[in-house]
Amino acid sequence: MRPQDDEKSMPSVKSIKQRIKSVKNTRQITKAMEVVSATKMRKSQQFAIEGRPYALAAMEMLGNVLARTRYRPPLLRKREIKQAALVVVTSDKGLAGAFNSNVLRKAEKWILENKQNYPVDLVTVGRKSRDYFQNRKENVVKEFIGFGDFIEPNQTKPLSDFLTRGFLKKQWDLVEIIYTNFRSTLKQEVKMVQLFPVDLEKIKDTIVGITPEYGRFAVNSENPKSQNSPPRRIPGLRPSEANTFASDPNSKQIQNYLYEYKFEPSPKAILNSLIPHLLEMQIFHMILESNASEHSARMVAMKNASENAADIIQELTLQYNKSRQAGITRELTEITAGKEALEV
Repeated sequence: MRPQDDEKSMPSVKSIKQRIKSVKNTRQITKAMEVVSATKMRKSQQFAIEGRPYALAAMEMLGNVLARTRYRPPLLRKREIKQAALVVVTSDKGLAGAFNSNVLRKAEKWILENKQNYPVDLVTVGRKSRDYFQNRKENVVKEFIGFGDFIEPNQTKPLSDFLTRGFLKKQWDLVEIIYTNFRSTLKQEVKMVQLFPVDLEKIKDTIVGITPEYGRFAVNSENPKSQNSPPRRIPGLRPSEANTFASDPNSKQIQNYLYEYKFEPSPKAILNSLIPHLLEMQIFHMILESNASEHSARMVAMKNASENAADIIQELTLQYNKSRQAGITRELTEITAGKEALEV
């Protein structure tokens, strides 16, 4: 290629300058979104951790009650699976990297593996999962939106009530949920958890797993303020029995309690009220974990976008300088050529 052709193929100085300005504006937006997402991520973590002691205390109470009565509520009873429901938790908004696609990919895989054995109804949380499955003509029986950013337990209560009613009315015999668990700023894990029949160990795992592995709220030796408090004294249990309860609330070793519990109005009424409440807390914490993961994924995505924009600006600036220099060289050549022509 001749130098003249190279100059003709090079964009004009004005167009390059406009592109630089456009990329700089985009970088300002991505930087602002990165800061906002980081703030929202920390607040979501804080909300989840603040509710952790209450949920653990409720779990402890439930273990005490179950250890002292033979009654088992309908929510704990397993039955033959004739119909299942899958709850898919995604975000309402995009620009969060692979956050939503990872959840949807796992949900689609689970549906393909199980819909040959029994029909599967879908309950979607977030616009992304709703739009995805509606476009694929899947059976979406209920949709919930508006769970992003900062939520209160009463906002997720309609979801838990809907699922509880469906299981008690035998609309579904199995209910699973897919959501994203927050482990650290750079690591989020897509998890599948069985909601119904209620598994107390899975509820406990969800509550205990609220604390992230790294960061401000992590439990480690370098952050003494975040250490777990020592095990609380469980009424009616000896210290050795309390340790057994922590690992297995239903163990027969904790049947020899020191004094008798009085249930008012009855163990049945207490369990039928306490277990749905624990389920509400579990779903609430899952939504908080998903929100924290969404904001973390968006923060990382916007950080990468800002860095890419900076690289593009650097390349365009170099191209701008080359184009400007080529224009100056061309003008000098024309002046020199004109001077030589006049002298001849």
